[in-house]
Amino acid sequence: MPINHKHRATKHRVDTTRNAPGQHFITNKRLVGRMLETAGTTPTQPLAIDIGAGFGALTLPLARTREQVWAVENDPQFAAKLRRRAQTRSNINVIEQDILQMHLPRVPFDVVANIPFAISTEILGKLMDIPTTPFQKAVLITKLGTARRLTHNRISTARLLSWRIWFELELLQSISPQSFSPAPQVAAAILQIRRKQQPIVAPGEHKQFRGLANQMLHAPLAPLGEAFRSIFTPKQIGLLLRNLGLNSDAPVSSLTENQWATVYLTMRQHVPPERWPRRSR
Repeated sequence: MPINHKHRATKHRVDTTRNAPGQHFITNKRLVGRMLETAGTTPTQPLAIDIGAGFGALTLPLARTREQVWAVENDPQFAAKLRRRAQTRSNINVIEQDILQMHLPRVPFDVVANIPFAISTEILGKLMDIPTTPFQKAVLITKLGTARRLTHNRISTARLLSWRIWFELELLQSISPQSFSPAPQVAAAILQIRRKQQPIVAPGEHKQFRGLANQMLHAPLAPLGEAFRSIFTPKQIGLLLRNLGLNSDAPVSSLTENQWATVYLTMRQHVPPERWPRRSR
């Protein structure tokens, strides 16, 4: 269900002429509460990161549920104001830096953030492109269209497939533009990301898997029988299609995450390494 409450203004007037492209500040306290409730309190993973922290609409209440919060804010004036607001909170570390240039923590961490819409894909890549990092889960605000694309049944890009092999992505609810200042021109959504505890493909094999995904999803509408030919023998293709429960005319993009894992494990077990697609960097 969408959040569509009459928003409550923050105590601090937002200068909408200075915010980064695609950055819309939360003004709805019920939305903040919903995000914190979803993120939960996890004593075994005490570190949480707020990306695009702004004036701290999420940072300050998040600090009441976590032992440590990193508030990442690239704008010097926003960061300075947040430091003043957080000076009585010893567990908040305000980091004035571009998140895309920042080194991620080496300990398990979560992300609870209203990320800038303009760089949402880049931020998601920072968190999920390399599944061996300690990133555990996230509760994010992003564009509704982005959240729908990430959670759609059909997977047509290698990057999205790789994310969904190791992480569960779920669109929790849409959000009214009136929950932000300035109000975005499109609806937003809460996107939840959770690391899979027992993925079929080991995270350490992400380069090999991404190589397979890159090659096969180069033409996502191509029939499976054709896409498999560069990797598998005709006999292997027949057995693989039967195991998948699909015919050779089904498009590559029709494969589910589990079916992709079956394709990859079949390649690992039955195809000589010299026939494997080149590893992705």
